[in-house]
Amino acid sequence: MVFSAQSEEGPLPRIAIVIDDLGNSRFQQEFAKLPGALTLAMLPHTPYAERIARNAQERGKEVIIHMPMQPGSNADAGIGMLTTDEDKAQFIMLMEQAFVQLPQAVGMNNHMGSQLTALIEPMQWVMEQLALRNFYFLDSRTTAATQAENVAREFGIPVARRHVFLDNDPHADEIALRWRDLIRHAHKHGEAIAIAHPHRSTLEFLKNVLPDLANQYGVELVVASALAETRTAQPIQLTEHKKTPAN
Repeated sequence: MVFSAQSEEGPLPRIAIVIDDLGNSRFQQEFAKLPGALTLAMLPHTPYAERIARNAQERGKEVIIHMPMQPGSNADAGIGMLTTDEDKAQFIMLMEQAFVQLPQAVGMNNHMGSQLTALIEPMQWVMEQLALRNFYFLDSRTTAATQAENVAREFGIPVARRHVFLDNDPHADEIALRWRDLIRHAHKHGEAIAIAHPHRSTLEFLKNVLPDLANQYGVELVVASALAETRTAQPIQLTEHKKTPAN
């Protein structure tokens, strides 16, 4: 599938590619070496997060915090996970630890979080802290019930959403199919955001497609913050979340 490059009709559709789950291995530094305006999402408290973030910034990449948030099961999203068992003060403390560890960051997206992002009050606590730092939020959309975008708009925070998971199945042929979905969405809507993960197959695929995006696919690669919008939402009524008992 080959798309034409920029025409007289106007600028190219824009895509952003976000690499999640970074920080657990030295190999993941290879993603900072890829060409173009990639966004790298760093897991706080991982052994290589700070090094990869520094390398990414030096190479002109965008760095965001991949904040662990409570999923809708007994799964563990990792150290520093925001959960419904915590109060606002604990939220602030956990987020502050991530901010301190990753000073290169300009935004945040959720790691897991299908339970937490569906709750208004905890997301208000998150967005309040992001607003203080002029961060944007990227909703990974791990649940259709997410409240993250609405709450971000309530706080006047630039917000974007994930459209495609590029490599939930990391086989090369499946990545290629999801890539086509991404390009189609971009051409239909003018922009699209993909989230990918630090698989070797993903690295090799991106090495092949990134160098000639305009000629081969008719799109422009931008950092995710370039696709984050600030829009005013209807006021959200504050309701306390109920703490979930351990199970």
